[in-house]
Amino acid sequence: MKKQFIVAAILVIVVVFFAGCGGNVTKDDSSLIKEAASNFEIIVSNNIENAVYHDELSHFGLQLKDGDKFEWTEDTSISDADFSISVNADEFIKAGLDVTKLNGSQFAYKEASGNEPNVIIYTYDVSDNKEAYKDSIEAFEKLMGQIPEQIAVLENDGYILSLDQGFQVHWNGDQRVNKDIALIISADDLIKAGLKIDKLNDWKVMKNNDTNDTQVKLLKIYYLK
Repeated sequence: MKKQFIVAAILVIVVVFFAGCGGNVTKDDSSLIKEAASNFEIIVSNNIENAVYHDELSHFGLQLKDGDKFEWTEDTSISDADFSISVNADEFIKAGLDVTKLNGSQFAYKEASGNEPNVIIYTYDVSDNKEAYKDSIEAFEKLMGQIPEQIAVLENDGYILSLDQGFQVHWNGDQRVNKDIALIISADDLIKAGLKIDKLNDWKVMKNNDTNDTQVKLLKIYYLK
């Protein structure tokens, strides 16, 4: 995919959260979530060869560049990992990360196995509800429906799924020719574990325009079909 993702719209984001706190989905929330899921489905359909299923956690997922993955659960009652972001750890390790110091942090480390690289994994718990979905996109839509206040719209026609503070998934809307995804992760725990953010290559430090927010966030953009 050649067309450049509009980075400025990610680096300078005004996130407007919609009504729906407490899990009550309003009509506006429902429309937004349906649109967000529909556009995400286009990305998955266009990259079906990269769609994965994680048997151990009953996760649907999308394989991204460098072995990175974004996954979402088939059933929120199975585990606390209803959403997960897995990223190749090698770039971080080369930049000083000591994975033995991640205990008690927001990340877990998993050594390389088979075709899978060394990864650091972030997980997010939505609920313990027992759910059944007909396919991966319905599961994705229903998951967002449980946290409507954490879904928002990007200025450049795209969508934001906000998880814990500093962790987000962005994807483009249907009106754009290219279907791109971006992951944002908090770097604070990684820095405490030795990461030197100035040594990173693919992951970029996001500019923080809020002087009250001292959290360091890292951004990686994925160009898909």
